[in-house]
Amino acid sequence: MYKDDLFSGNPRNYLGAGKRKNKINLGIMNTVQEQPENFWAYNNGLTALVNDYEMDHDNINKVHGITIINGAQSTGAIGAVESFKKDFLVPIRFIVCSEPKIIEEIINNNNKQNEILPSDLRSNDKQQVRLRKEFEKYPQLSYSGGRRDSTRVRNKEVFDPYLVAQTLLAFHGDCVTAYNSKKLIWDEDKEYTNIFSDQLTAEHIIFVYSLGRAIDEFKIKLKNKKEQRTDIENDEFNFLSKRGSKMLLILAVSTCMENLLGKKILDSWKLVFRDNRNFDKLVEEWKIILDVLMPLHSTLEPAIESGLKSKEATQNAAKQLRALLASFSGMYAQQLKPFSDIINTDM
Repeated sequence: MYKDDLFSGNPRNYLGAGKRKNKINLGIMNTVQEQPENFWAYNNGLTALVNDYEMDHDNINKVHGITIINGAQSTGAIGAVESFKKDFLVPIRFIVCSEPKIIEEIINNNNKQNEILPSDLRSNDKQQVRLRKEFEKYPQLSYSGGRRDSTRVRNKEVFDPYLVAQTLLAFHGDCVTAYNSKKLIWDEDKEYTNIFSDQLTAEHIIFVYSLGRAIDEFKIKLKNKKEQRTDIENDEFNFLSKRGSKMLLILAVSTCMENLLGKKILDSWKLVFRDNRNFDKLVEEWKIILDVLMPLHSTLEPAIESGLKSKEATQNAAKQLRALLASFSGMYAQQLKPFSDIINTDM
C-alpha cells in the first residue's frame, strides 16, 4: 500500500534478501517463520517518526503520519514473508517531533551505528575463543579472533583476523577466494569452518602469517632499491606488484613444501616452527625460501595475467613451479637445510 513511502525518512529502502544479497534480511524472515515467539528478543526493532498518536488506556492504538527512520530492513523482511504461522511481537518506538532540525538529527543519529562485520559475529565462536587462549602463550603477539574494542595494542605484532583467514585459505589451496572474497571467508559457514576448525592451532597461524609478512618485506626491499634493481629484480618486483600475487605465491610455497623441506608432509595443517617466540626471526627465515622461489616466478605469471580468477589455473601454475623446483633440487639442498631444520611437521 505505502511501499517505499513508508521509509521516506530513512537513508535506505529495503535491500531485499538472499544468500548472497542480504543474509541478515534472510535471517529476519527465517526468525518470523520458524521462531516468531522470539522475534521481539532477537530483533532491534523499529524507530518511527509520527505526527501524532492516540492512546487507549496504556496502549497506543492509532498513529497519524508515519515514516520509519530505522528498521527498513526488518520491515521489508517481515513484509516479504508470504504467510505467518502465528502472531509475533515487533518492538517499536514512536517519536513525535515537528522541529525540522531536530528531526534531521534524530534521523542521522539513528543511522550512525558502527558497521557490523562478519568477523564480529564469529568472535564468540568456540574456535576463536580457543585460538585467543592459545595465543596467550606468546605475549609478544596479538590475535583478536574478530573481537573489536577501543583498546590500542602496543608493542605487539598484531595479527589481522581477515589477513589470517586469507593467508590460511591461500596456503591450503584456494588463493582465488582468499584474494577476491576476504569477507566471504568469515561470512559463509562452509568457508569459515574449512579454515577455523579443530585442527587449526595458533602455531600454524604463526607459520603461515609469517610467510605473508616475509612476502610483504621482500617486495618492500625491492621497491626501496629503485634504480639499483637488477633486471631480474625488476621482474620480481613487477610480479609482486600485480593484484593477487601475494596469495598466489603463498599457494605456490605450500605446493612446493615437500620439495623445500626434503621430507613427506602427511598433514599440512601441522606445519609449524619449532620455536615461535621471535616473530621477526621467523619472517627472516621465510626469506630463504623466497630467495629460491622468486627467480622462478615466471611459472606463476599465466595464472595472474588477467587477474586471479581461476582456481584451476593457479593450482596448475603452482604444480609447474614445483616440477621446476624438483629438477633443481640438488642445487638448493644445502641452502634450504637451515629452514628445514626449524620446521616441525608432526606437531
